[in-house]
Amino acid sequence: MVALTTPSTSDRTHDSELTRRIDSKTFRQVHNLHVVHEAGRVVLRGRSESYYVKQLATHAVLDFMPDAAVENSIDVSR
Repeated sequence: MVALTTPSTSDRTHDSELTRRIDSKTFRQVHNLHVVHEAGRVVLRGRSESYYVKQLATHAVLDFMPDAAVENSIDVSR
């Protein structure tokens, strides 16, 4: 049996703050950015035109949450 959980209010607040920080650090170059934070794990989804921007997104998360496990699933394509 799989337990389903819904993100807490603090997780959703972190999602919004992380989205703002990623947008700022990447100069809004991650398109369709979607951030999910739950229990110390952060998942990033979206699209970027460069691996450098993808890396900046990871660093934006780690600057805000240094102990987070980051799964960066941002697609890089032109």
